[in-house]
Amino acid sequence: MIAARPPIGRPAGLTVTFEESFCACEEEALRFLVAEHGFRRVAREVDKGSGPAGVHAQAVYQASETDAESGREVVLSIAPLLLALNLQIASTASGAYTVEELHALDGKGPFPQRMHGLYDAMHEPGQLLAEFVRLADALQTCGRRFFNDEPSLWDDLLAQREQHAVVEHIKDILALAKEAFHARDWLGVVALLAPIEARLGSRASARLAYARRRALEES
Repeated sequence: MIAARPPIGRPAGLTVTFEESFCACEEEALRFLVAEHGFRRVAREVDKGSGPAGVHAQAVYQASETDAESGREVVLSIAPLLLALNLQIASTASGAYTVEELHALDGKGPFPQRMHGLYDAMHEPGQLLAEFVRLADALQTCGRRFFNDEPSLWDDLLAQREQHAVVEHIKDILALAKEAFHARDWLGVVALLAPIEARLGSRASARLAYARRRALEES
């Protein structure tokens, strides 16, 4: 694990700019990509607030030239004013996935949670480094298949994302069906729940059965 320490020293009374802090912290946190896996940084951009996102920054690391065909990348991005901090892995053929998605697939235990507010971290290099290290450590812990360039990883990530989308869609349907049930819209309940009947839990199944009975009584 990389020690979370302030990367920039300044005389007392002088502050570190966000650009200086981001550059030093991302380099320290993602040093393992270069040292251990042969990646190289190909882009680093810091916007001081010219766009609607406000201050934001991004660093892009790519697999070495000897492995350029896969197009594997690691992208660290932050937009403190939007409370957005992301570490993504990507390949040319498969698109981008967050380290949280990778951890859900190949990690163990809960994903490490944010320790500092991003607005405060924007002004405190030690806090910013700690947040970058948190994500970098997660990638190191569960990134074996990514670093080994195993094609099955991308298929599994896509399947997991699709399954998550299905689960979220069912949650939305259940919420709508609950509203329809309380509104006594029995036909609406049936129309929403019947297509996903095989996936329903006991409570939703009971609602569907009751709505069907009431719809028949009122027809």
